[in-house]
This record gives sequence, structure tokens and C-alpha cells, in this order.
Amino acid sequence: MRSWKTRSRSEMQALETRTRSQPGAQLTQLLLGGILCLTIASLTQTSAEAARGGGGGGGEASGTAASSAASTAISSDENGDPSSATAFASLAQVSSLLPEASAFSATAGLVEPYLDGYATSNVTTQIGTHAYLPCRVKQLGNKSVSWIRLRDGHILTVDRAVFIADQRFLAIKQPEKYWTLQIKYVQARDAGSYECQVSTEPKVSARVQLQVVVPRTEILGEPDRYVKAGSNVVLRCIVRGALEPPTFIMWYHGAEQLAADSRRHRTQLDPNLPEASGEGQSTIGSLIIESAKKRDTGNYTCSPSNSPSATVTLNIINGESSASAVTSSAATTRAYALSILALLFGVIIIGVGHRT
Repeated sequence: MRSWKTRSRSEMQALETRTRSQPGAQLTQLLLGGILCLTIASLTQTSAEAARGGGGGGGEASGTAASSAASTAISSDENGDPSSATAFASLAQVSSLLPEASAFSATAGLVEPYLDGYATSNVTTQIGTHAYLPCRVKQLGNKSVSWIRLRDGHILTVDRAVFIADQRFLAIKQPEKYWTLQIKYVQARDAGSYECQVSTEPKVSARVQLQVVVPRTEILGEPDRYVKAGSNVVLRCIVRGALEPPTFIMWYHGAEQLAADSRRHRTQLDPNLPEASGEGQSTIGSLIIESAKKRDTGNYTCSPSNSPSATVTLNIINGESSASAVTSSAATTRAYALSILALLFGVIIIGVGHRT
């Protein structure tokens, strides 16, 4: 034992000589003391077990024995080198923490679950697409994860079980400990706050604010068009406010879907056009009808892949009657307005006459 101590003392003196000029000398001494502590504890425990004949004691006895051994080493070295005394003092401090370290190791499995991320987050999606609301839970153990819709307090899911009749809602267990709420084919009414909850006491929760973008669709120009037969007609459908441009825009004449490219009409798609206001981009889908005929009269509808539809009425007028038809329509409107004004004027005159 003395030869081991003498060798350890010489090694410690050499190590201190090399590290005395470094800022981390005290940390090095502490680490060295820990190594010596473990060695002494092991030797002491072996001796104690032999003396007791294999009886009780355990970790607490070995910790006490290690502390006693360290104290003995310190007292026997009081007249020796001060650096060795410092190292053995560090050894005694570390050895005294051994029982606490054992207790911490025994209770490490009792750590409660916690949420990794922000208490509130935002998710933005477009109407008609799928929304994914994330919730990352660590150290879940045997606890459950629930999703709540806050506007009505409805429990949507508990773990993978779904508690709502709407089949668009689904709980997905993903890698990296994510419990994700999926909402298929998002509608405008799905916007609002959702809460992810873990069944601990007290409750652990995080909120996700879902924003639903609803693009606007319109056909440029008047809702009723009058076009002379034989003219070329261009109908333009514009989609504004979409997160992504539509992948296609379908055109319908009444209930009949028009082919993208035929002998008499064709379609054209111009995505990612800058808005005149400078806010965002838009997409224009055009329907070009060459040499319009009377049978082309009717309703035309543009239907983008990711936004509502829009409709316009096209009237094809034969030959020279086009101008007269438009003029006649305008004249009829003016005559109707004048008749209404005359009727109101007559009512006012009669009312004044009765008062007098």
C-alpha cells in the first residue's frame, strides 16, 4: 500500500509541475482525485467485505470506507508535499459525493416528459391542401399525447385514437418523437388554435395557430360579354393570393370540359406574374376562341386546381346586328330607368296635393 502511495505521490507531483502554469490546474487535480477516489474505494470495499465475511453494507459502506481511506491518506501526508495534500483533499471531496451519485442514477428514469420547441407556433396552409400541426414530446414514457381544438374544446385525438367523426383528422407518430395532427383537405373553418397536451400533472401543453389562405379567382372584364360572330375571343382567369400557383386551370363551356388545345380553341397558363400593387404574385389562365360562332354562346367557367371557380356569360351576335343589339340593350335600360324616375315623381306630386 505504501509503495502504491509513494508512486502515486510522485506521479501527482510530476503532473502538477506540468500543469501549474495552466489555468485548468485545479480541474486537473480534481479529476485526478476522482480517479484515486475510485481506486481507494474499490480497495477499501474489498477489505471491508473480507472483514465482514460478505455481509450487508453496500454502496453506503463503500462510500464511507472511501472517505475514511482518503482522510487517512491526507493525515498521513500532512508533513509531505502540499500539492499531494491538495490532490488528496480533492479526492476526499469527490468520494463524499459517491452515495449521492448512486441515488441520482437510481432515480434517473423518473424524469417527466417535456415538449421540445416553442409554447406557441404558427402553421399556414392553403384551402384544399393538407395541414400538418407538429408536437415534439421527449421522454414520453407511458404518458399520452392529445390534440384539442380550442374553439369548442373538442378532443380530436388521444395517441393514435381519433375521437371526432370528421375523417379528415388523423394523429401521426413520426420519427424524432413528433406527434403530428394531420388535417386533410383543409377548409376555411379549420382555421384557429389547436393544443397538444401531455397527460402529466400538472399538464404540459403547446399551442399551434392554423392560418388558412383562401385565394381569389375572377375572370377579367364584365360578367356578360357581347361579341360579334367571327371575332377572336380571349377570356382571362386570374388567381390571386395563393401560396403556390395552380398546377392547372380547367375551362368549361356549360358542363362540357374544353380540351387544352383543339382546332377552334386553346388554353394558356402564365404563373408567377407580379401584382401591380407589388404584393405577391398571381396566375393567369387564358381561353382563346378563334372565329367565334353562334354555338359558342353560353357560360364559361375557369376552375383552378387550388382555388374557387369563376364564371362569365358569352353572347355571340350574328353579323351587323351586334352593334344594334348592344345599342338596343342600352336603350332599353335607359328607358326603364326613366320610367322608374317618372313614377317616383308622380308619387311625390300626389303626396303634395293631398297635403294642400
